Amino acid sequence: MNQRRVSPRDLIPGTIVTVQMKGLFSLAHHFALVTDKIGTDGLPMILSNSGELGGPGEQNWSDFVKGRPYRAFYPSNLPPERVLYNAYSMFHTRYSFWHWNCEHFANACHGRPAQSHQVRGGLVLAAMMGGLALWWRRVGPEGL
Repeated sequence: MNQRRVSPRDLIPGTIVTVQMKGLFSLAHHFALVTDKIGTDGLPMILSNSGELGGPGEQNWSDFVKGRPYRAFYPSNLPPERVLYNAYSMFHTRYSFWHWNCEHFANACHGRPAQSHQVRGGLVLAAMMGGLALWWRRVGPEGL
């Protein structure tokens, strides 16, 4: 399948943009929303909720993307004005990796349940690995 990357200038406000995170969390993605404002880099400003910002805030496109490939999608039928209204109304909230991260924020802005599939998937994986470790400890190599 041939996928063409849409220019940031062509994304409508409220579009969710994701980039792969760096470092320890390289399997995870960072989520943000495109705004109707233009940043100092000449590209759309984005709204993201991060530990770095302490909660939802505005960033230049280039400071968010940092040269990484991005994915963009619009997951709801809400008009862009409503998505941005929702986003800015949540600026008083504080970031929490477990309960209020970038994915929670992006979903909530679109009127969807404020949940993070990445956190849920990570917890399921951790529980499975823990169960496997307990089983291995009990059975050991001689039990195979």
